[in-house]
Amino acid sequence: METMRTRNLVSDEKLRGGFYSPDILVDLCLKRSSDLLQGRHNLRVLEPAAGDGAFIRGLRRSPLADRIAHIEAVEILDQEAHKASQTLEAARLPGIVQTSNVLDWDRRHASQFDLALGNPPYVRFQFISAEDKQHALSIGAQLGIPGAAVSNLWIPVFLLAIQRLAPGGVFSMILPAEFLTGVSAGRVRAWLLEATTDLSIDLFKPGSFPAVLQEVLILTGRKAAGGASASKTVRFFDHNGGTHQWRHEVSPAAKTWTPYLLNPEQESALSASMRLEGLTHLGNEARFTVSTVTGANDFFCVDSATVKKNDLKQWTLPLLPRTRFARGLTYTAAEHEQLSDSDASAWMLSFDAARPSPTSNSRAHGYLSRGEQAELHERFKCRVRTPWFRVPVVQPGQLLMSKRSNLFPRVIVNRAGVVTTDTIYRGQMLSSSSLTPDDVAAAFHNSLTLLSVETNGRSFGGGVLELVPSEVSSLVLPASADARAQLGLLDHVARTDPSPEALIEATDQFLPQWIPGLNPDLLRLIKEARQELQQRRIIRSHGKFYSDSL
Repeated sequence: METMRTRNLVSDEKLRGGFYSPDILVDLCLKRSSDLLQGRHNLRVLEPAAGDGAFIRGLRRSPLADRIAHIEAVEILDQEAHKASQTLEAARLPGIVQTSNVLDWDRRHASQFDLALGNPPYVRFQFISAEDKQHALSIGAQLGIPGAAVSNLWIPVFLLAIQRLAPGGVFSMILPAEFLTGVSAGRVRAWLLEATTDLSIDLFKPGSFPAVLQEVLILTGRKAAGGASASKTVRFFDHNGGTHQWRHEVSPAAKTWTPYLLNPEQESALSASMRLEGLTHLGNEARFTVSTVTGANDFFCVDSATVKKNDLKQWTLPLLPRTRFARGLTYTAAEHEQLSDSDASAWMLSFDAARPSPTSNSRAHGYLSRGEQAELHERFKCRVRTPWFRVPVVQPGQLLMSKRSNLFPRVIVNRAGVVTTDTIYRGQMLSSSSLTPDDVAAAFHNSLTLLSVETNGRSFGGGVLELVPSEVSSLVLPASADARAQLGLLDHVARTDPSPEALIEATDQFLPQWIPGLNPDLLRLIKEARQELQQRRIIRSHGKFYSDSL
């Protein structure tokens, strides 16, 4: 079991949250900065997480080198700060490297700067002190965005760098791509639209820089001068097979900025489609919630051989362990019988009070004893229960949907009445809905709905897509009671065609019937947009790909 790591179990480098910024990213930050500074001299430069001096080296080789009055670089690790200091000396640039926690530095200094550069540390809040947490929260509060800095250190460090800029000052930072989608970063995104101008975002294909473990982007802009109005126009540069660029007017109310990764024609098509009659939000028709949390799936989810060996049959419930075991859009009792004949975990153990006590059965009691020998009863989810092995099982839902998916989530009608763990959401139709579970499962796998999956969900390592229940509720869906008539055909496609795209193409054939205003041109753009966002998410290849002619 993976446990939460504490400070003494994490390396200094992990606590620092750093990686060596590739020169190609450093140079791009400096190019973007130089473009906005427009020949300004006597520049005071802040680098809040200096590392070994990558940005100092970049400044030396950039056209800005002769225009710098002072560099203030801050680095928490002694060894790295020493390297950065040596780099500064070798570059013959004016300035100083402060060996300090940047939050401590911020409390002790009040200087203003003309340029802020860097790669803020990516450190979860569990690894920083209570004092630093409080100061991090105060930084956001001072800027009018309370509660923004609650998940990761990069947010308050980024904010303090902008806070230290004089009006009209410029920033260019390497940030994690979660800036575009993260919940905590949402307040920061909205604030930037009100407090800055000339925003631009440089996008890179995931895995482009082998030394960089998370997907990154470059965010550049200018702190709005007194009396100057901020701009909600953001320029996007996509460095994927050359450099492509576009602009969007970004709404401060946007939950994520993922839709703005689309070009303007695609984004306009998405906006227009969302206004069409015949659409509903999934949350208006069904409620998807978290299923059973066992605290030890390997112990409470078992195959038939384990059930037989330990005489556990009277404590079993039929279980679908993963949606991949349901090939179609329905999951039947016959399919579950086949699953139970395999070595898959087709059963969940339920030792509820209405059933006989397992301690009165020698083989079942032995199974529980082996769980205790493995210290499962000490796990948090188990030790808060009495007895520890009495799992509060969530009743089966009418619909099933995977919490995480690779290409796209599937919605499946639960005709077998199986329970699931928290890897699969359970869906229950609302009494106010005129649709049936069959309507939802049949209509779900279309390009427009799956585009809303891409724009509402979030991506993790390896391109995995995750939806939380509130995001599931916000997905759009054709509100057609005619969809159920096509479930058999679409179920057959899902089961027999090896291409995952076949199900989407087959479902799209019915969209003009279900959403009459969705004309061929709109549908073409929606298909392109979904495929583009999906490909961006799942690509994890390496190699140079972007043009130097920016």
